[in-house]
Amino acid sequence: MFRNFIKIAFRSLLKFKGYASINLLGLALGLSTGILILVYVLDEISFDKFHTKADRIYRVGTDMAELKTGVTRTSEANGWPIGALLEKDFPEVEKVVYMANGSNLQILHEGKHFDERLYYAGNDFFEIFSFPLLKGNPATALTKINAIVLTESMAKKYFGESDPLGKTMTLADTLAFEVTGVMKDLPQQSHMQFNALMSFATYIALRDGFSYNDGWGNINVRNYVLLKPDVNKENFFAKARNIYMDHVKSNLEEWGMYMYVAFEPLPDIYLRTTRGNGMGPIGSIDRVYIVTGIAAFVILLACINFINLATARSVYRAKEVGLRKVVGSTRQSLIYQFLSESFLLTILSFVIALALIGLTLPLFNQVLAKTYTLSVLAQPVAMLGIVILVSLIAFLSGYYPAVVMSSLKPSEVLKGSLTTGSRGVQLRRVLVVFQFMISATLIICTLVVIDQLDYMQNRDLGFSSHQVLVLDMDKVTDRGGQGSSPDGVSVFSNELERMSTVESVSFANAVPSRPGWVGQWAFPEDKPDGGSISVEYMAVDEAYLKTLGVTLVAGRNFDLNRPAEIKDGLIINETCVQKMGWGTPENAIGKRIDSPSKHPAGEVIGVVKDYHEFGLQQEIYPMTMDYNPKRGRYEAIRFKTTGVKDLMTSIETLWKKYYPNNEFKYFFLDENFARQYQTEQRMAKVFEVFSIVTVVIAVIGLIGLVSFMVIAKTKEIGIRKVLGADVLSITRLLSREFLALVLLANIIAIPLAWYLADRWLESFAYRTTVGPQIFVITIVAGLVITLVAVSSQTIKAALMNPVKSLRNE
Repeated sequence: MFRNFIKIAFRSLLKFKGYASINLLGLALGLSTGILILVYVLDEISFDKFHTKADRIYRVGTDMAELKTGVTRTSEANGWPIGALLEKDFPEVEKVVYMANGSNLQILHEGKHFDERLYYAGNDFFEIFSFPLLKGNPATALTKINAIVLTESMAKKYFGESDPLGKTMTLADTLAFEVTGVMKDLPQQSHMQFNALMSFATYIALRDGFSYNDGWGNINVRNYVLLKPDVNKENFFAKARNIYMDHVKSNLEEWGMYMYVAFEPLPDIYLRTTRGNGMGPIGSIDRVYIVTGIAAFVILLACINFINLATARSVYRAKEVGLRKVVGSTRQSLIYQFLSESFLLTILSFVIALALIGLTLPLFNQVLAKTYTLSVLAQPVAMLGIVILVSLIAFLSGYYPAVVMSSLKPSEVLKGSLTTGSRGVQLRRVLVVFQFMISATLIICTLVVIDQLDYMQNRDLGFSSHQVLVLDMDKVTDRGGQGSSPDGVSVFSNELERMSTVESVSFANAVPSRPGWVGQWAFPEDKPDGGSISVEYMAVDEAYLKTLGVTLVAGRNFDLNRPAEIKDGLIINETCVQKMGWGTPENAIGKRIDSPSKHPAGEVIGVVKDYHEFGLQQEIYPMTMDYNPKRGRYEAIRFKTTGVKDLMTSIETLWKKYYPNNEFKYFFLDENFARQYQTEQRMAKVFEVFSIVTVVIAVIGLIGLVSFMVIAKTKEIGIRKVLGADVLSITRLLSREFLALVLLANIIAIPLAWYLADRWLESFAYRTTVGPQIFVITIVAGLVITLVAVSSQTIKAALMNPVKSLRNE
């Protein structure tokens, strides 16, 4: 019987080729979208779930609250004693692993320096995480000082096919590390990404004064805890939260802040963290929800097309249904028959969808910053998801039309008294409105995202980012280039300044988009109202303001002829003035700032106009600068507009002269600052692509519906032409219903889209406004598209010879 259903389904599709083509294209677009998003979502939610103990592993973070302002700040790291106290004082904890960034160390190999992603890790690392160790002992590999474990690819890079165990690697020019293990390369679905692990004992040995009993304010160690099975997690979290307060509350109050311990489940870090992730990639659960929701609507629109066209053509298949019932077909068998057509059409659409996926996968990867290949579809989870998706679409598309068609009464059908019925017409109208409402909502959201991007890219940032080249000198050990002069000015910098196309050069530990030490605690010396505030500390030179184009609004810049100010002076921004409670920039001059960490500390000699160190997603941070180029990392070079290519060649030549063993790393400030908006740029692309897809699907369905309406009204059109109606009046008659439906859809979409767009814009500290022009553009575009789509069919009908349409009457 099933074979017979399939045979009949094929015949039906061949008989109604136009209908089948429209549905094939619509369902193929829906399926390809659904499959691509399915792969994306499965990948995103799989992060860190490969660890066998993932449900018991938590990352330990720190919450900080300023007593003066109430501002809270979060960190993924902890003070030095936290890990040891968790392990010692809490029986719920089975193990703790300590980790810290070690990427400041360069590898010296065959006379060349190499940058790698290096981290320090405690000896229980391989007991907690499920990273396979291919060579070495997981229990002892990270125990000794100067022990290093390499990933498989890094081992091959430096040792080829030879066994690296027991061999020596040189880091930071003089430190000899013994290779104690080789681990399998980390999977992409891991929130931590590194090339090698050094023992945490090495971290301690390299830091004079490190103590598990002190250093509460040194928030730079990452701790992960493995809880024992079946512990009461909520009770443990509540007890452990107050470790800082239980041990150093008086110190914290003196600093003007409270600090608490926080815990994040390992599988939640990638998608749900609010603390950032300095160890690797970070996703967004909101982005997953958005693309999933959009994909669901695209699939739903494709199903609606199927339902609309199937119910619209029910009149033309009515005699077939009537005859089948007369010869004995049951309603159940008819439902199976029509569902078979739906499944067959969906399977054929799936084949087309695979071809579309192959064509669009590069674009999909580019939009979402992924590297998927078609082989990902062969994974068991993906295959199961595809089978479920195809079955669901086939059922959703075919069930309602099958029920409608199978309910037709033979007596009405064979007597010719069957009509489409007001319920069917009303349903199709509702579905058309729903389709275009979704399309209009997406178009409005797309325009808002594009408008916000334009706003961010064109807003005055408070500094000049154009024509600034920045050299990253983080790994250069002799930054002065064969030594520095007594005042710390680099010989390398002096040679740069002598170049004809260079206007100024500055050496600092931060530039916009590459901030300084964010989260330093500072307070006014006289403590008005009491309490510390969190500030960004920057170490700069006297040329920083000129090179970056930052405006001084009160006081003066650093002056090498004023040695006292060079030693003790501070420049702050307007936001810092307000946070300190000093009112105006002029009132801040001469005031003193202190800090528990001694940086920043000094007398305010100048105030600069606020400028954006970060992207516009974040508010401007209180900022302090002192004169300390020896702490610098970035060489900022402002150059003239001409001869950029020659300038780059000259700078690279000079670099090789002074730093022959270091990689020449640089970026242009304006381009690097713009990279902070990559997430928003990807979101704009997502909305653009899906807006086009939804409009195409809706228009395809609309053309199909208009075609059926034209066939149904063929005789009416003929009569009207005989009575004198012209092409324009007939076209207007046939088009106005659809134009009214699309207009209604846009009106309904406006408040929904405005709400969604406004919610998204709330995530920006500085945002555009959703103006009426966006809604007008959307409505006009929707009506024009509808008019073109409808007219393509109605004009053809209006031009038909009335003799042909009436010859059978």
